[in-house]
Amino acid sequence: MTLELQGEPRNAGPNEGTACGSINLETLLQERMAGFSKAESRIATYFLNNLNGLQFETGASIADAVGVSEMTVGRFVRSIGFDNLRTLKRMLRPQAAGEAVRDIDNYLARFQVQGDRQEDRRESLKLELDAILKAYAMADTPQWRQAVNALEGAEVVYVVGFQASKGLAMDFASRLLWMRPQVIFVNSDSGTYGEVLMAEPKTSAVLLIDTATYAAKTMKLAERLKAIGMPLVIVTDKFSQWGWAYSSMVFEAHTYVKTFWDSSAPLAVILNLMLDSIATRLGPKARSNYQRMVDAGRHFGEFVSKHSLGRRE
Repeated sequence: MTLELQGEPRNAGPNEGTACGSINLETLLQERMAGFSKAESRIATYFLNNLNGLQFETGASIADAVGVSEMTVGRFVRSIGFDNLRTLKRMLRPQAAGEAVRDIDNYLARFQVQGDRQEDRRESLKLELDAILKAYAMADTPQWRQAVNALEGAEVVYVVGFQASKGLAMDFASRLLWMRPQVIFVNSDSGTYGEVLMAEPKTSAVLLIDTATYAAKTMKLAERLKAIGMPLVIVTDKFSQWGWAYSSMVFEAHTYVKTFWDSSAPLAVILNLMLDSIATRLGPKARSNYQRMVDAGRHFGEFVSKHSLGRRE
């Protein structure tokens, strides 16, 4: 959701906003989430989960939904740079449709689904394509560059996935290992995650993948990683706002596409783009590491043909 700030810019003070132009409220809240108090985090999470409906909210309705006082809501709104909730709502404007969105609309016009659920599937397709566009947009953010630096620069990268997300984590770890050495998928058969928690924080990084309803161990592990100062990259969905309390490198996919299960495709897109960014950053090192993996695969007779390696040599 984009805020169009109109009028003269205000002098920036401790509770002041930004200059004229546009600001992404979602990004603003996410970037500050780690510094919010518990009450502020609850309000920010409510805002993030209800961006499209904030214009219809009141201070009282937000306070009632979050479980804080209306005065606390007002203080929070001022702390992120707005005179009051009315000002924030007045500045909310729908984000302008870009060429990519129009391309999606054109594609949908040509798309035909056979069967009784044609309209349902058309809507699901539009939601899924929109989610993929949003995943690509993440690759242009400061958080993305920070995450790529962490995963490219660490001596050892640990990859963790829970329950239904475990497959995505295993795939990411396997692919990353073709680009750089020292990538470990954490299975944690011991149940203590000691292989991660006893690693050197200054030379390690963790990529954690989980979605709602998240695993019971997720926040426990994230809490401990934050305590020891180990860089943590979190890939999750829009229903899991917990991540911002533990890391500034959080990437939330729009997985709700009105199908029986939420789609994992946007999560896979984020992870694939992350791999691509890391490979680009590594440059010749990635190609050299890839060739060593190819040679190892040939030695063990792992692949039927070179085409099974997934790319041209």
